[in-house]
Amino acid sequence: MMVERQPMQSLDVIADPVRLAIARHLAAHGAASLPELADAAGVHVNTARPHVTAMEEAGLLVGERRPAEGPGRPAVDYRLAQGWTLSATDFLGLAELLATALVRSAPDPAALRGLGREWGGYLVGRPGAKDVTDQLPRVLERLGFQAVVGDEVVLFACPCPLVAPDRPKMVCELAAGVVEGALAAAGSDLRVGTHDHHPEQRRCTVELQRPTGRRPKGKRR
Repeated sequence: MMVERQPMQSLDVIADPVRLAIARHLAAHGAASLPELADAAGVHVNTARPHVTAMEEAGLLVGERRPAEGPGRPAVDYRLAQGWTLSATDFLGLAELLATALVRSAPDPAALRGLGREWGGYLVGRPGAKDVTDQLPRVLERLGFQAVVGDEVVLFACPCPLVAPDRPKMVCELAAGVVEGALAAAGSDLRVGTHDHHPEQRRCTVELQRPTGRRPKGKRR
């Protein structure tokens, strides 16, 4: 599932299970009140309210007041803003389903890293000496990440909370494995050191180290 014709930063607004549920409900039903959206997301109205406000301020939703039917403030119906249609041809929904199946299989973290390493090597292509500052962003972009490479790999706009809202760090672990595999396939002596995952910010960092444990020379971020 993906919103069409919107800049990447707009996806940050729905990188949350509650907001995804709200967007899906509106895509399926056209319009809904705040209580209806809260019910669809399985949360209290007071929990849903700030999410709806944030989505409205970001331009994802538009609110329309219902005709007054008596005393008091008229209820508001919310709709997806024009252009925010959910693509039926995008594969993010399938990726989410596969991630759910993977979570239920309770994979070993080491197995996840191993799978990531294999995929990273595959995406680099024929093994050989290659510039990792060129290769890593290209490889990670194929998986939906935006990456900046220095003495660490900084991942922005991570798809983790979109693909696996309940276990986003599982996707982050796969990404760390992909970095390891890409480095090996590119003939680099760099290794993955510590890595910090911040799914709520859609941002992760993966430290790069020489075999001695020293960071590569370069500008620190």
